[in-house]
Amino acid sequence: MLQGLIGLGALALSLLMGLWMQGVRERPVYDRPPFLLRPATRLLWDPIRWSLFAAGGILLAKASAVAAAAIGLILFGLWSWKRYLASARHRRRMIREAFARERKRDPSASDEQILGRILHAMHGSWGEELIDQIVADNPTPEAVAEMVLRMERGALPAGFHPGRIFRGR
Repeated sequence: MLQGLIGLGALALSLLMGLWMQGVRERPVYDRPPFLLRPATRLLWDPIRWSLFAAGGILLAKASAVAAAAIGLILFGLWSWKRYLASARHRRRMIREAFARERKRDPSASDEQILGRILHAMHGSWGEELIDQIVADNPTPEAVAEMVLRMERGALPAGFHPGRIFRGR
């Protein structure tokens, strides 16, 4: 019984660590906790989180296979839903539907104004200049959706490999 509770606690702590880090990444760099700016923290955070997740799963499975299977199915379902929401297909459909709703609500608005409103509602922290530039470069909802996907995923320019930073080259 105690083993299962410890396992469940380790799983919960691992998931909370991930949620907290996601929330911190949304904040500006100057507003993040200072200890996260150290490279050692960034290198240790994910291994610790995944170790807690694995240990929690193992402890929970030892205590109750049925509970572990149920938690596993719930987590898999939530992970699948998160992946779907972040998918290119969903983003394109979401922006097209928002564009159609906004066009119906305000038929006199230009496509650029509507796309700007949609982007501002999605990512208000990007700033007016960036949103205006995205709309100017991508005049259709599909093109805006592609650009939003690339920016949200942090697509790197061709030839850029983050591993080179750690190797010192």
